[in-house]
Amino acid sequence: MSLVHVGSNDSFAITPEGRQAATDLFDALKAVDTGDSALVTEKAKAALAVYAKIIPRENYGGEYTALQWFCDYLLADEAEKARMTADPFVNEFLKMFGGDDYKVLKEYLKRKYRLEDIGDEETYAGQMRKAYLEDTILFNNPRRETWEHTSQLIALLDIKPGSTVADVGAGPGYYSFRFAKLVGPTGHVIAIDTVAEHLKYVEHTKAALGVKNIETIQTHGKTLGLSGRKVDTVFLCSLYHNIYAMSTAPERDSFVNAIKDALTDDGTLYLADNGLVSPGTLPYHGPYIAKELIIAQMLNYGFDLVHQYQHIPQRYLLVFKKRPEGTAPAPVPPAAVLDQARGEGAAQQ
Repeated sequence: MSLVHVGSNDSFAITPEGRQAATDLFDALKAVDTGDSALVTEKAKAALAVYAKIIPRENYGGEYTALQWFCDYLLADEAEKARMTADPFVNEFLKMFGGDDYKVLKEYLKRKYRLEDIGDEETYAGQMRKAYLEDTILFNNPRRETWEHTSQLIALLDIKPGSTVADVGAGPGYYSFRFAKLVGPTGHVIAIDTVAEHLKYVEHTKAALGVKNIETIQTHGKTLGLSGRKVDTVFLCSLYHNIYAMSTAPERDSFVNAIKDALTDDGTLYLADNGLVSPGTLPYHGPYIAKELIIAQMLNYGFDLVHQYQHIPQRYLLVFKKRPEGTAPAPVPPAAVLDQARGEGAAQQ
């Protein structure tokens, strides 16, 4: 095992059984077009049977549980469909991928699993389109809570009504919209990302949901794009492993110093990332980094660790405060392990 793993080949690989499940789902979606309800049921159930088998051992990036959700939606009656989309954010996810007879979901399955030729697969635009769709599936997965225990992670954050939060690497807004509820109408959330399409999705969703307290900023990744504004909280989820391992020293210096400059004197930096797990503990195939590396680096940058939590085996939360100039680093606090979160989360990526 390495201390840092950021390779993408085994994070989003296509396995024979994963491709079979995707093929069955794709056939079910095509059967929706023709109105063949018996074939929809047959193919959706076939995909579910494969996902039930492979999710415990090769749940790459959480994508399988999202595609499993679509299979369940196809099989659900109207009352169950209404329950599955009761959350407005989930409903927008369904509209994106399920609108116009599942046009975008079928496009994603074609691109990811090469089920049919589109024509631009080998172009830069085609690759970026696939990455955008894949990220949105992964990040806004309606079943993300089942493996990440998102609500327990958010409960560890001290985000107050009226405060300003910078969600750095916001993607399509999974955390941004949750933070918007926490800060309330007098607070402000700034969704920051390098990908324009993600921020367009956030803008579309906030308009559809009537959310008024989210702002989007696109950056090149070396600054936060705040132009001197201060925030109470900076939040990064599953991002800093890339900053640690893939940035040049000047790029990393610029990025971390931008965080320091943006935070108020009593502001808080939250870093949630993926940790190493013992072989056999769970099938983790995504990027990860030993938290000790991040802690040491942030101490060197002038941040003191004030809390560290391990609410599920595969994800930790580090809480930092800016160190006052001229003071010695504070002692590193021990990890608080929240055992009640381990059961279901350990079974999923």
